[in-house]
Amino acid sequence: MINIISNLNENAKLEELYNFNHVVAWFLHDAFKKIGVESRLINDYYLLSHNPPKSTHTLIISAAAMSYTRSKPSYLKKIRNYSKEKVALYLDADFSGWDKYFDYIFTVVKPRTQNPKYVYAGWGADPTYCFPEQNEKAVFLDALMWGKYSGTLDHIYEIYDKTLPTLGLKAYSVLPTYHNYRRIPWVEMQKILRKCHYYCCTQVGESGLIRIEAATCGALLVVPKPMYRPRTMASLEHIIWETKEDLIAALKLETNPKEISEKAKKHSWNLVAQRIINRISR
Repeated sequence: MINIISNLNENAKLEELYNFNHVVAWFLHDAFKKIGVESRLINDYYLLSHNPPKSTHTLIISAAAMSYTRSKPSYLKKIRNYSKEKVALYLDADFSGWDKYFDYIFTVVKPRTQNPKYVYAGWGADPTYCFPEQNEKAVFLDALMWGKYSGTLDHIYEIYDKTLPTLGLKAYSVLPTYHNYRRIPWVEMQKILRKCHYYCCTQVGESGLIRIEAATCGALLVVPKPMYRPRTMASLEHIIWETKEDLIAALKLETNPKEISEKAKKHSWNLVAQRIINRISR
């Protein structure tokens, strides 16, 4: 049995997913079941006042639980007391320092560190929900940056904003200006991505869960050069642009959504779950 500590619990519903933490927890839970491993979803805040049920292993996903393992020693101690074997963290990349708290740190992108505690797990898309369903030529324009990147890459978004209306494409986007308080339910997002031939990247990110989902839905990733990160994106069908003319040419390319989708399916939640099990079972 694996306790998955996230911001979901066992009463969660697919229709309620709206951020990447939700999606990772939900689909890892589902993938463990598919490969014959029992797991349960436990809310991170619940553990502030309750003990977790006993488990063989624990996998922490949520940012809140990560923070508590450092700021509240009793939080991690409680988790270890109720985990028979390994306590692990699931993280975007090989950020240093976490090996002091966890037996393993499973990373979304392949770690560069030689520290054996950092282990590649990846993440994926579920083809039950992510599959090609394109008809009219359509494009999805991703969200504006926020936080430390806010405003720094707006010129790229402006090029998209001025160019897309001239190409006769059906455009889906999260306009007006998107920040992380305006959310689209995950199920609704996949319905949109399945219609799109192109996915226009507007954010910096090596891991890019939504990019994997978009590619599995059959969309060509259209990537500004400053936002290209090869550790995940190199394995997905993509084209890099530098100028407005490059962008126009990219959005006029004929694509094969089924081939794009097949290429992306190497990013499978079942494979992620199996990689985790293979390591923590040693």
